[in-house]
Amino acid sequence: MKKKLLLTLALTCLFGAATPFYAASTYAASNNSTTAPSTDNASEDVSEDTEDLLSEVAPALRAEAQGLLDYGDALTAIATYEEKAVDTYNDYRYITSANRKQAYAAMTYTVIPSYTKFVAGLKQIKPANAELAKIHNKYIKAATLQLEALNLFKKYVASSKLNVSVLSQANQKITAGMNELNAYKAAVEKYSAKFEQ
Repeated sequence: MKKKLLLTLALTCLFGAATPFYAASTYAASNNSTTAPSTDNASEDVSEDTEDLLSEVAPALRAEAQGLLDYGDALTAIATYEEKAVDTYNDYRYITSANRKQAYAAMTYTVIPSYTKFVAGLKQIKPANAELAKIHNKYIKAATLQLEALNLFKKYVASSKLNVSVLSQANQKITAGMNELNAYKAAVEKYSAKFEQ
């Protein structure tokens, strides 16, 4: 049963909000074709009551476990901004002269404003303890890098003359953001493991 608690806590934090931007947007003149890995944005259905979950945690760790659950709830509350940005961004992964203007409009009016709200929401979250706050800062750093990448991608599609060097810069930021996100996920998993004991 404790493994179920660990899984629930980890899923609450890791999949309440996911950052599935992928590098390598392409354009029609390129010979490089890429396919984004599939993402599952569906959140796990947690049917057990919080009290039941916390009853399985050592009494000395219950307040900290509650803090982790609260943190997961805070992430879930802002996840719609991220999902909207990601879903719209992924609609414009292959840029052609026919869809460039629509991509620019989507970046300007949907993707960047939505993701900016998500990053602002992340910055407003105040985790319950210093250890979780340190982990959360990794998420903020990852999301900030992703936002920088999105702004570069907007710059890339702003002109009919697509500048591959700008796309390359965006992809480098996306990669750096994904690396930071992976570090965040690993830190959350390690942090969550203490509640399994």
